Amino acid sequence: MKDVLKKVIFGRKEKHWWMNILVPLISILLSFILGAILIKATGRDPVVAYKLLFGNSGLFPGPYWKGHFAEMLLSSAMFIATGLGFAVAAKGGLFNIGAEGHFIVGGITAAYIGYAEPFASLPKIIHLPFIFILAMLMGGLWAAIAGYLKAKKGIHEVISTIMLNWIALYLIEGWLVIGPMKAEVETGVSGTPYISQTAKLPKILSGTRLNISIIIIIVVLYLVWYLFYKTTLGYEIRAMGYTLIFGMEAPKASGVNIERRTIQTMFISGAIAALGGVFMVLGVLSQYPPIFSGGYGFDGIAVALIGQNEPIGVFLAGILIGALRTGATSVQLAHVPKTFPSIIEGFAVAFIALQALVRYWLIKLTQLKKSSQVKTEGGAR
Repeated sequence: MKDVLKKVIFGRKEKHWWMNILVPLISILLSFILGAILIKATGRDPVVAYKLLFGNSGLFPGPYWKGHFAEMLLSSAMFIATGLGFAVAAKGGLFNIGAEGHFIVGGITAAYIGYAEPFASLPKIIHLPFIFILAMLMGGLWAAIAGYLKAKKGIHEVISTIMLNWIALYLIEGWLVIGPMKAEVETGVSGTPYISQTAKLPKILSGTRLNISIIIIIVVLYLVWYLFYKTTLGYEIRAMGYTLIFGMEAPKASGVNIERRTIQTMFISGAIAALGGVFMVLGVLSQYPPIFSGGYGFDGIAVALIGQNEPIGVFLAGILIGALRTGATSVQLAHVPKTFPSIIEGFAVAFIALQALVRYWLIKLTQLKKSSQVKTEGGAR
């Protein structure tokens, strides 16, 4: 059973594999404990706050569970998309901070293809797939710029992706949305025109906004898992990540074209992150907004880190963050700021960053347990 679980989650056998599950769980638990201490320090009741938070998160049945559950999955789909995009790059030893930019590029592409003619007149069965293909292509190309600069010019991807984030934001929000793509209305700036009916994602839960975005991202999660552990490309990407500290000399010696794989990895990363923007436009807002609140790309980094850059882990972390954001507003009833769930998220990432220390103590505890068992068995004899 253990071997099957290891195969399903990690696609391989791994020593101390259970730590990849236990470390995030401990980190999340510690973040909630620390959060409770902070709430108590301000004179509020952490039990009441957490009861409100989780009661309206969509994770547990309640009076308005259906609506909360739908909103949780809507948010989670976008968090999972950007988290998975980051995870793909991380597996290849690349630190892609550009998910925010990929998200924006995917969103604006989806908006344009969604309302502009002749695309808006296409049948839904053609229109929707065309939007997804083009948006992912644009998001992938945006990320591939950073991949090219890394592979050919040696420019670190952290610098280039941060720069590309700002370019995407100001190019789109500061020009396109208030200029060429501005909706023709008389009352100020209102974002882009609304997309056509053929571009909207089909709903899957009556009486709510829940659509097929969560199903699409689950399919993409499986495809990424398959890529990582069942294909040569995935193996080479992981080999790059494993040997990053040694300059990727082992993959190079094995004939892996590091430059090409770097660009390809960044392209895949950007294409997946762009899905988040597509979900936002086609499934939530039905247009690109005049002011983009943002944050999904950067939250995706937290999702990937909590999920240990594994597809299943990213999915569970995305659901958790989506639930926290859904229940965030309700904690105000306990006189706790609605930004408090973001603090919990930050604590979780901080503890994940200390995972080497957590792993060390877990291994020590395991060794102590085994040694005590050996002594007990020896004494019994």
